[in-house]
Amino acid sequence: MLRPFLSLCISWSEVLTSLQVHKLYFWMNILLDKETISAEAKSTLKTHKIKFKLNEEFDEKTPGGHQVKSKVFLRDGKLIQEQRWVGKSTTLERVIENGKLEVKCIMGEVVAIRIYEKEA
Repeated sequence: MLRPFLSLCISWSEVLTSLQVHKLYFWMNILLDKETISAEAKSTLKTHKIKFKLNEEFDEKTPGGHQVKSKVFLRDGKLIQEQRWVGKSTTLERVIENGKLEVKCIMGEVVAIRIYEKEA
């Protein structure tokens, strides 16, 4: 089930101002060592690393600087990550469809979707 998430090298374009479009790069590498998963995400702006076991809670410092309790599990072919901190929570759903990585971030009633596409 984790195979589609391994060693993704993806780029995307994002509008940073109303007048300029910049090319940003995103690279993700996920390694499985017995039961421990190591994930490293690098972008033009930041690098973020986490190590975890599926279905087990762990401490994480998010790229935004929040200290959270995270739990990652598989559900319906999606890699789901739940994060909790100071009475707040967010859910990240990752799935690969049509060769694209879709990441849905859900916080309360707010949903943000990012779609990453491999560069040709």
